[in-house]
Amino acid sequence: MKQLSMDDRQLIGTALLNYIKLLKEQLNHIGISEGLSSEKTLSLSEELDKYIYLYQCFQKVASKVAL
Repeated sequence: MKQLSMDDRQLIGTALLNYIKLLKEQLNHIGISEGLSSEKTLSLSEELDKYIYLYQCFQKVASKVAL
């Protein structure tokens, strides 16, 4: 399997961070408008958790490859 270039890793990392930022903004908005315990808020919170975990895993792997 072909390794990602440094530019590709940066692009993916940036895209993940931008999506995480978007999810955080949506979560704040939905949490305020529908309540913190609404199904929509909880579902979005779970999605945000998944993407934060994905980003952390990606960073860990990317840092090992860079060595």
